[in-house]
Amino acid sequence: MAQFKAVITDFGEPDYTLEAEVVESSGLDIELVRLNARYPDELFPAVADADALIVQWVKITRQVIEKLNRCKVISRYGIGVDMVDLAAATERGIMVCNVPDYCIEEVSTHTMAFVLALNRHLLAQHTHIRSGKWGGAPGGAPSRLAGQVMGIVGLGRIGREVARKAHGLGLRVLGHDPYLKPEAVTALGIEPVGLEELLRASDYVSLHCPLTDETRHLIGQAQLALMKPSAYLINMARGPIVDQAALYQALAGGTIQGAALDVLEQEPPAPDEPLLKLDNVIFTPHAASWTLEALVQLRRETTQNAVAVLAGNLPRSIVNRNALDK
Repeated sequence: MAQFKAVITDFGEPDYTLEAEVVESSGLDIELVRLNARYPDELFPAVADADALIVQWVKITRQVIEKLNRCKVISRYGIGVDMVDLAAATERGIMVCNVPDYCIEEVSTHTMAFVLALNRHLLAQHTHIRSGKWGGAPGGAPSRLAGQVMGIVGLGRIGREVARKAHGLGLRVLGHDPYLKPEAVTALGIEPVGLEELLRASDYVSLHCPLTDETRHLIGQAQLALMKPSAYLINMARGPIVDQAALYQALAGGTIQGAALDVLEQEPPAPDEPLLKLDNVIFTPHAASWTLEALVQLRRETTQNAVAVLAGNLPRSIVNRNALDK
């Protein structure tokens, strides 16, 4: 019997070769178990005696955490940890780790790809030509991108890189982040504003904040009504940050011009999801982070965080540092 047991709760890749390489190179006696759970109750009983969990999307609820008899660390494949009950983990002294610099280049580039596609009406023009037509697509000529306003909600690593790239395209950049002082935002070359001012002034509103109790449905009917009729909403963060029903009404009713969404409230969406029927929305399947390089980094560093804790060391990134007090 191995000294430690690490459980990969869920993951989309067909193998766990990279994770196994990290475990083997550590020199520790770790049994690596891979599950394919979609729901919390599918984790039982395999995680009861786990020393480490490596998690992608399945929710690690308080009920799951209360059944962990030996667990020291929950390591997340990604930046966000909204699928883990942080309070419950902290109470048990379980460190929750992430990979904070994962996919910054990818998500920021994907964001700007959305901006360009929306600005140049690429989807409408593509559909126009595929339908056997030529010449200008319906909707009229686009506005020149340089000089327009981009509002960024959430100025972490990704939001800051989006700002840098937006400046390169000649956009004026506004930023809202309640956890940063205005002078810190200004130092980034971003104009600090409140959320309402950002919504009113921006031609493109791009969401890059974490999903928390405070940000759930941060963008709803009232906020969408503040935006320009010619404006676009881009969600690169988490689906529940936007009230999806309110977004559908705003898009269908012309409150805003369009949207580009890498995330949805329900993933994958139901076949009858109303948003899917609209022509003024661009979708990608939560794929903004997707490159070969980012995937290798993610898999290795997520596993390294777990191994570090099992070796008695601090991991590279702890989200709930209060757990150390336990």
